Amino acid sequence: MLARLALQLEGQTALLMRLARAWSQPAQPLEAAFARLFTPAAKYAICKAGMPFAAESMEVGGIGYCEESELPHLYRDMPVNSIWEGSGNVMCLDVLCVLKKQPEALEMLDLECEVVKGINRRFDAGWRQLRLQLHRAQESQAREIAQQLTRLATGAQLLKYAEPPLADAWCQQWLDGRGIRPLAGDAP
Repeated sequence: MLARLALQLEGQTALLMRLARAWSQPAQPLEAAFARLFTPAAKYAICKAGMPFAAESMEVGGIGYCEESELPHLYRDMPVNSIWEGSGNVMCLDVLCVLKKQPEALEMLDLECEVVKGINRRFDAGWRQLRLQLHRAQESQAREIAQQLTRLATGAQLLKYAEPPLADAWCQQWLDGRGIRPLAGDAP
């Protein structure tokens, strides 16, 4: 469980660093498109993942319920994030709005994902599926699309910049359609 939590945090950090880079280059249209699309998508996905992450962290550490630890405080405050940052539905509908109204967002997605095409079969399969889904996206699929976009953007960052065992382990955990799988023995 500790390895899964570490992988999750590694992926979220990689995505947020990429998002920060996009925000630092607003004059470049594809960077502006990345910032516009992935700000609401990342807010949704990371805030939604916060509660289970904090709960698992409390269990793994063994002292999570002790008030001297910071974890109980974080756990109690975690539900506020998805409200404070904007409700999940609003964030996900904003993602769909960007995809429909800003064609450069789809161009940017193609470039981000094509760079790592062929490195990981789980990533490739997820990208193919999402690409088909984006052409007929419905509001009822907004959460699923936002979540998958975030996962693929995270996977792309890790496949580009992380060590291959780490990137492959992350893709195995979050892009495998069969659900959570045991980590391989050589996973970080």
